Amino acid sequence: MHYATMRTVTAVAAGLLIGSLSFGSTSAWAGATAEMLSNTCAGCHGTNGISAGPGMPTIAGFPADHTKQVMQQFKNGERFSTIMGRIAKGYSDEEIVAMANFFAKQPWQNAVNNPNSKMATAVDAKQAAAGQKLVKQCEKCHEENGRAQGEGVPRMAGQWLDYILVKMKDYKDASIKPPIPQEKKMAAQIEKLSLDELTSIAHFYASQK
Repeated sequence: MHYATMRTVTAVAAGLLIGSLSFGSTSAWAGATAEMLSNTCAGCHGTNGISAGPGMPTIAGFPADHTKQVMQQFKNGERFSTIMGRIAKGYSDEEIVAMANFFAKQPWQNAVNNPNSKMATAVDAKQAAAGQKLVKQCEKCHEENGRAQGEGVPRMAGQWLDYILVKMKDYKDASIKPPIPQEKKMAAQIEKLSLDELTSIAHFYASQK
């Protein structure tokens, strides 16, 4: 799938949620449970955070600190987005914490086991092998071939290839500046790698189970 097409699909799908959110000085979800709040994310990120399509990341099982940080960055305009920045503004800080904790408790599902996996770009074995030789410089944060997770570090292994490819391309786009502290962690490594090398890394991580 072409990058531009994936961005369009992502924006349209996310846009379907916008109409259900009321933006103002107070949250539209006062009194809602964490599960109820998280259900509003299902249109793009799938039920319980298991992604409904290859252009959108699975977030089930992500560390709560990471999800909270990313949502706050979207809300504050620190992280580039097409639609998430507007969505995030509809939630209070407390609701963001509740949703982050909810998704952290959900089981991870590899993209290859997702019922929508036929929609995805296939992992190329040769590129994955090339990527395996390059990921040593990523292991300081993305340990265990991308399976390890921690504060500020989401799972990479088994994520949708299409999504990883889009993010890798974003990192090489000078107009899309990664947020701090991600910028400090990633900038030096990204500068060393070509887009072709980043693509190989994406194929490697997507191939992991």
